Amino acid sequence: MTKITEEMLHAFVDGQLSMDDMQAVEDYLNAHPEKAEELADWSAQNDAIRAIFPPEDTPTIVVQAPANTPNAPRFGMGAMAAAAAVLLALGVGGGWLARGQNGLDPAQVATLVDQAVTAHLVYSIDPHRPVEVKASEEETLVRWLSNRVGEPLQAPDLSTRGFDLIGGRLVSATEGPAAQFMYENGDGTRITLFAVQGSSGQLASFQFNENGEERSFYWEDDRLTYALVGAVEKDDLSQLAQLVYQQLDI
Repeated sequence: MTKITEEMLHAFVDGQLSMDDMQAVEDYLNAHPEKAEELADWSAQNDAIRAIFPPEDTPTIVVQAPANTPNAPRFGMGAMAAAAAVLLALGVGGGWLARGQNGLDPAQVATLVDQAVTAHLVYSIDPHRPVEVKASEEETLVRWLSNRVGEPLQAPDLSTRGFDLIGGRLVSATEGPAAQFMYENGDGTRITLFAVQGSSGQLASFQFNENGEERSFYWEDDRLTYALVGAVEKDDLSQLAQLVYQQLDI
């Protein structure tokens, strides 16, 4: 019997398994519905967007189970339905899903995410000067960072999700000067929004990354690349990323 690993499960969601391994994972998921729900959530956060709304130049592959086969794998359609349900539950509208499905260079993603996470770790734990300019001077902060980064920026309002802006600073990135906006909730948990030039000029869907307790969502618009970073639960960070996206997509 094939041993099902976490790597195989991720590859299954990404559609990167051989037919034999896919069959093995489907059998496993049929026997472990709680894991199937978890995979559906992974899909909903990232890959289900491409799976449900594939690029126009990507052929759709349908695996048809033989008729009247009682033990035929059932996960394929179930996972997509579950993923779609989760997307709807998150309130993800057409604007979110209509974003370009262009693939991001993995090396670029890794570099930008590492820089955003490093900046978050360095400054979010600073008890004395976590930001250079405080939220009380938000207009000055946004204008200064916009000038340094070279693109108009905003400090999204995340108060509806319990996070208030405490300020921001200029940080360094491979692509050049980057902006970091920092937020804090009532428990003292801090998250940061990292923004830098260097976008491919295309619209790219969200990518989730996890490094220890720190989690992040990375995405691009036609001007900038962004990373939202924090030691909060994935679903909560997803809701925050959606809120940021909605306010920046104007």
